[in-house]
Amino acid sequence: MKSEKTKEAASNDSLSAGVVEPGRLDEKLGFLAKEAGKRLTHSSILEALREQQAGESRKLQNSFRALADKQAMELPSIASLERIRLQKMPTPEETQQFQSAAVLLRQLAASIADWRQQLPHDFQPAILALLNGGAQIEVESLAQETFHGIRITGTLNGTPCVVLAHQATVQLLCWAQPVEPPERPRRPIGFIIDGHATEA
Repeated sequence: MKSEKTKEAASNDSLSAGVVEPGRLDEKLGFLAKEAGKRLTHSSILEALREQQAGESRKLQNSFRALADKQAMELPSIASLERIRLQKMPTPEETQQFQSAAVLLRQLAASIADWRQQLPHDFQPAILALLNGGAQIEVESLAQETFHGIRITGTLNGTPCVVLAHQATVQLLCWAQPVEPPERPRRPIGFIIDGHATEA
């Protein structure tokens, strides 16, 4: 106990004399540890503290100045906002276009046209539409009606007919039909897709 009091008294004596021992600097003033190895007076310690406070004050002033500059920024004018156009959001039909009746009919028309070139001259492609309930329609043309709808034009038991159906309720059977006189060979099958008429 006496030795600790003696050390403390010696340290106080050193401070009162205006000198800080390098060994005591790390214990008493950790934030001035970079100055270790030098003999520091009270005036140099006070000067270091003033410089530290001045640095903190400059940082605070810079922060307030930046905030003031940010608040002083001019808002964009209405004219500039009008030039900004958000990207158009796709409609449900556009995002699910792969499920539409147009895609089905377009692919069917391409397949019929390709198949027609491979058949003998005395055969032609034909489509038989099979509906729920067992009805069978010899197809003359197919047209897209709404997103999922198909309009089937043809004959049912030899009688002309037109049927509107959901694409999920129709099965389309493609088969090679013999061309018999006096029928005109290569009878085309009509398609109406997205309002455009074509034949296959």
